[in-house]
Amino acid sequence: MLYHFIASHRTEILSECSRALRRQYPNRPSEDLLGELDRFVDEVANALARDAGIQLEGTEPGTLGETTAKKHGLIRRNQGFDLSRVVHDYGLVCEATTEAAIRYGKHIEPREFQILSRCIDEGISLAIESFSSYKKTEAEHAGFLAHEIRNAVGNASLGFELITRGKATTDSRTADVVHRALSRISTLVANALVEVRLEASSIAERAQFALRDILKVIVADTPTEREIEVTLDAGEDLMIEADPVLLTSAITNLLQNAIKFTHDRTTITVRAREADAAAVVIEVEDRCGGLPAGALDEMFRPFVQKATDQRGAGLGLAIARRAIEAHGGTLACRDIAGVGCVFEALLPRTTRILDAPDLGFHN
Repeated sequence: MLYHFIASHRTEILSECSRALRRQYPNRPSEDLLGELDRFVDEVANALARDAGIQLEGTEPGTLGETTAKKHGLIRRNQGFDLSRVVHDYGLVCEATTEAAIRYGKHIEPREFQILSRCIDEGISLAIESFSSYKKTEAEHAGFLAHEIRNAVGNASLGFELITRGKATTDSRTADVVHRALSRISTLVANALVEVRLEASSIAERAQFALRDILKVIVADTPTEREIEVTLDAGEDLMIEADPVLLTSAITNLLQNAIKFTHDRTTITVRAREADAAAVVIEVEDRCGGLPAGALDEMFRPFVQKATDQRGAGLGLAIARRAIEAHGGTLACRDIAGVGCVFEALLPRTTRILDAPDLGFHN
């Protein structure tokens, strides 16, 4: 019976799913990879057992559980994946199950395969429905952005009024407040536009350029504070093919994050180097003093701050990771205890920008 085979080889099936996801997202925390797929595999086995007239111990009678699939859709949405990831997750379960059956010489009866396929289809349908129709995250997101922009506009307006009334000068601390507020508004708007571009998957505007050129512009255009210096170390002949808008957004967010947490009167280093003949590495090394325990696991989650400083909505790193992954690259963080941390973006020299989501899956 297929239900017994799945139950007996559950660990192997899930391990294969995990390995496939790890190959695509090598720097994602392990707990991010499977989502609710482990519970979904159990539900598939239960559905097969019920069809055979067997009620497995500890399970409820009925069909495929809606809660698991809907929860999986929400998890993937909150992790910043697009809709195609949800679809392909369930395809992975089908593929891992059938390949395991082939390896062990297990014949899948037509009726069993029909039920397996129905479970996969129902799981996809429920997860997509949850992913697409859940509005709370979008509302919260919009609320965060509106709150941030309102605060920045308020700071800029107050500072500007003080300057125009002669209560502060253009080279005063008040002028710095206005400058930072306007920069914050610019960043929020830029991130919102990049998010729209990522959601729409309209990111195929790639070009070939010298990496140092775009990094020089980013460093020059990113305002610093508290006597922090930013240095650039990148070779003149280091070329890359990428979407310049998305890459600029990703590196700008990394640099702004470094400035936000770096200690006063220290140096941030932006580096670019060849990883191998096919890939380049871009690093942003800060002097934040190191990360608290457990911070790496939460680093790239939207609306999560990495330290007690709560400036910003916590979106920059999540957007940076999505932009890098859209190029087929990876973004990771390495902690230097007591010193700071290094954000490392590994990018292929010639990228195939990911296409719009394919809403089908293939065995």
